[in-house]
Order: sequence, then structure tokens, then C-alpha cells
Amino acid sequence: MTCITAEELELLGFFGVEPKRLDPDVPWPYNDFVYEVQRGDMSLSIAVAPAYKDVRIVWKSGSQTLYELNAVGVDDVKYHNDSGRETLEVAISSHDRVWLRIDPLICVMHDVGERGA
Repeated sequence: MTCITAEELELLGFFGVEPKRLDPDVPWPYNDFVYEVQRGDMSLSIAVAPAYKDVRIVWKSGSQTLYELNAVGVDDVKYHNDSGRETLEVAISSHDRVWLRIDPLICVMHDVGERGA
């Protein structure tokens, strides 16, 4: 079984919060982790099961959901740090990606490209 590329410490650094664990006795990568951040009235909740490559993203403004993704068996989750600009990439498939930034503001971008021939 292959896990996501993003490591536990990278996700801790990216979100800046300790995740909620589904089972406090199960270690990385076999547990489910929920990271929650708030920026003003915007909130972002991301659940990740690293070993199973399952991801759930919920982005809200107040109580209104702006974006929600429930994906099972994604291709990968990758952490990027380009000259201090941190981004989390959820590669749903080879042509379908979600990019997340949380500083200074929460930003969610869903990018779908053309399928290969």
C-alpha cells in the first residue's frame, strides 16, 4: 500500500494546528486526520486518510458551504513550499487537481485539464 506523498509534519506545518484523530491510538498513516482552520468568517476543514488516500474538503463562509469534495482513493496529496508560499495539492486524477492555500486567506482552486488521448 502506498501512502500520500505529504508527510505528517508537512501537514502540521501547513495547517498550523494539531489534527483531530478518528482513533487516538492509531498512528500515521493508518488513521483519519481532520485539520480545521479559520480565517475571518472563512473556515476550511480537511479530512485525510493517508494510507487509503481518501480526502474530504469543506470550505465555508459562515455557515454557508462554498465548496465540498469527497474523494476516495485520490492519486496523491502533496505539500509544496515555493519560496515560502505554501500550497497543498490534492491530485484527484492525472487531469483533476485541487490546490489549497490558507495564508494569508483561504483559497481553494479546482483545476481540471484535458484527458490524455
